[in-house]
Amino acid sequence: MLFQLDMLWGGLLLMVATMSVAQQTRQEADGDRETLVVQHGHCRYTFLLPKSEPCPPGPEPSGDFSSFQRDPLATPLHPGKLPTQRVKRLEQALQNNTQWLEKLERTIKMHLRLELVEAQQQMVHNQTAPLLKLDISFLNQTTAQTRKLTDMEAQFLSQASRMDTQMLKTLLSTDKLEKQLLLQRQKLQQLQGQNSTLEARLRALEMKQQEELASLLSKKEQLLNALSRQSAALTNIELGLQGLRHNSSLLQEQQHQLRQQLVVWRNRMQERAKALAPAFIMTGEQVFQDCAEIQRSGANASDVYTIQVSNAAKPRKVFCDLQSSGGRWTIIQRRENGTVNFQRNWKDYKQGFGDPAGEHWLGNEVVYQLTSRAPYSLRVELQDWEGHKTYAQYEHFQLGSEGQLYRLSLGGYHGSAGRRSSMVLQNTSFSTFDSDNDNCLCKCAQVMSGGWWFDACGLSNLNGIYYRAPNNKHKMDGIRWHYFKGPSYSLRASRLMIRPSGI
Repeated sequence: MLFQLDMLWGGLLLMVATMSVAQQTRQEADGDRETLVVQHGHCRYTFLLPKSEPCPPGPEPSGDFSSFQRDPLATPLHPGKLPTQRVKRLEQALQNNTQWLEKLERTIKMHLRLELVEAQQQMVHNQTAPLLKLDISFLNQTTAQTRKLTDMEAQFLSQASRMDTQMLKTLLSTDKLEKQLLLQRQKLQQLQGQNSTLEARLRALEMKQQEELASLLSKKEQLLNALSRQSAALTNIELGLQGLRHNSSLLQEQQHQLRQQLVVWRNRMQERAKALAPAFIMTGEQVFQDCAEIQRSGANASDVYTIQVSNAAKPRKVFCDLQSSGGRWTIIQRRENGTVNFQRNWKDYKQGFGDPAGEHWLGNEVVYQLTSRAPYSLRVELQDWEGHKTYAQYEHFQLGSEGQLYRLSLGGYHGSAGRRSSMVLQNTSFSTFDSDNDNCLCKCAQVMSGGWWFDACGLSNLNGIYYRAPNNKHKMDGIRWHYFKGPSYSLRASRLMIRPSGI
């Protein structure tokens, strides 16, 4: 556009220099206006100018051509000065035309600039209108998309916040789980250590159990052999008992006769003892067979007395309980303080030991002599470390001879020391550590201590080791009575006492 304007202005200047401008003056109807038409290419410009008047003669005009002037060729010429004046007028007209053209040029430039500005504005408007429409539609689309993006961004931010919250919760739960996992690992390690220790102990226990099982199996075989022998012996005994039942009436008659003969012999022996023992008569002591005879003689105080048992070489000191449960009891065993050792041999238990006024064992031979001459009953009195007392009573009690290993025979049990008897009722021999006569291969007198009718170690042993409380529990070799305090409770005191039956 600027290049075209430069070309236009160059053409105008060229037109002024060559004087190719066509001037046409027209007088208007009112006579005070002139019209100037300028042709430039295809464009034609018309200007309305005031009517020029002739200039009066005077001085030469100054060089000020700022105002618009009429062509001086229209003024009258003087004669003689026609060429010079003509030239001056032409020069003045040329100068006026130059000024007019410059003013015209400025006016044209101004109009051209305005038109150019309007054209540019129109062009810009024509060019920017569709662009503005496109921009507006694009802006609307962009706004809609922006809203959608904003909504999506809000949703995304909401989801992101929820995910962050969930992530935080997950991290917290993960931390908790890690801590719990660490604790579980520590506990697992501890349990593994304990498990290894327990496995080692278990292996040791298994080995020990296998050894014990092997020994128990061997003992079981021995017990089975002993049981087979015992079964055979029991069969023989049953056969013998069946034979004895057939002859029971005859035996009863013979027993009655024997008792009568024993009474006669006892009287004779008493007479002989009185004749052969003047020392007792001199000291004023009276000789009795047992404590029942002593109480029948008028004694009522429980104390130590002297008895003379039939067929005994010498009298024996015994303690008589003349007050408990009807009295007339001869004490054959007492345990109360552990002052006497009951871990004795066969001979000691045969002859007896201890002090009749305290702990003692009367002697198996004396008890055999007493129970063989008449039916006797047995009373067992027991006391635990908590102060509880109980008893077990047998209406029939008898011992066999030494040749019969002082075999025990019991019957008619009653009492408060258990629902059943803790002593084997029949065919149990007496055993000590040097004379094993029990029905077990384990030698119960050595394992359980003391001398007793053990059978197969049995449910009782009142001659075991004396244990004081609180060390009296879980003692298999103590003073035991199974159906009173259990198999391993060692009692505080015990008494065995006998008297003739039927009292």
